[in-house]
Amino acid sequence: MITYLKYFAPAVCALSLLAGTAYPASAKIRCEGNFQMTKNGPIATPYCEEEQIAKVARSFGAKVTAAEVHKNPLKKVYLCQVYGKDVRLKGSCAGYSPEQYR
Repeated sequence: MITYLKYFAPAVCALSLLAGTAYPASAKIRCEGNFQMTKNGPIATPYCEEEQIAKVARSFGAKVTAAEVHKNPLKKVYLCQVYGKDVRLKGSCAGYSPEQYR
């Protein structure tokens, strides 16, 4: 029995890998404002909040990408301090906006 298992296990692993790549993943995160849209409804997520921060900063002319905001927490703090008075960032920048420093 063990000799069959020695030959059978690699075949099963190869088939499982092929089955996993047969259907490409289409699980792109869809954000609307600060909320991630799911089949169960909107969920507030830090990912979508950071996307919103980058989007608002770009609308003011900042040269920033969402990936920079995701990877660099200080970039998020800086953008919130500069553009945090905008009403679109009230939820995303709640702890970092200039009104919090009085």
